[in-house]
Amino acid sequence: MTQTAVHIPTRSGMRATGRISGSTARPLKPRNNSKSLLTLTTILMICVGILIQQNFSQVSGFINRPITKVRIENQWQQISEAEVRILLIDFMGSGYFNFDVAGVKQKLEQHPWVERASIQKLWPDSLALDLKEQVAIAHWGNTQLLNQKGEIFQPTGMERLTTLPILSGPEEMQLQVMEHYQSISQLLFPSGLRLTGLELSPRGSWELNLNDSLQIVAGRSDVIEKLDRFIRFYDAQPATQTAAYKVVDLRYENGIAIESLTDELAGVAAR
Repeated sequence: MTQTAVHIPTRSGMRATGRISGSTARPLKPRNNSKSLLTLTTILMICVGILIQQNFSQVSGFINRPITKVRIENQWQQISEAEVRILLIDFMGSGYFNFDVAGVKQKLEQHPWVERASIQKLWPDSLALDLKEQVAIAHWGNTQLLNQKGEIFQPTGMERLTTLPILSGPEEMQLQVMEHYQSISQLLFPSGLRLTGLELSPRGSWELNLNDSLQIVAGRSDVIEKLDRFIRFYDAQPATQTAAYKVVDLRYENGIAIESLTDELAGVAAR
């Protein structure tokens, strides 16, 4: 703690010296400092208010600029910039503070390829746009697609997706068909067979299309067991012979029936 020396005059004219604690020493300040500062601030605010009032349209136009630019935050595979411009055309030009972000989000998410839209305003005049696209894993029938969640959507440009498998079945059965597709694909993979189509009939019977050419009739029950039996038989045959298979019927307890491209239907025992 610091000590401050002061001189105190005595009655006899002599000076006495003493010390007081530095913690009690206070610098001298004008008593009206706070009041003067408050008055100055008030006057300044009044002047700014008058200035804004006199130039309101210019100030408002500067702060609330119309949004005219769009910044794309990610790349799209199925959605074109031209489509997005058409969807945004009714919103662009609105002021920054009254721009309808919720309306833009709703409009964009109506596009069949858009799973989720994220919109952010960037002052003074821009919009940041992040679109998450649907991921198509299969055709559902002839006019729809399935995403990775088993949800059906119906976009334009489906004819471009020629490499996707074709799944079909009764209404509301797409999840079951998709699960069977995944299980069967894993089963077939070691043999080099590719599941390109899977159909569940209204009566519950399963039919498969392999490598875009071979039709498999599996029936309603024990589909995985029947396919496992077929794969063991298929792997044991020469490739020149299996390449000619057209239809394979697995609806037999201890065998299979094969129709080739050149021969009539033949029965094969497979125990």
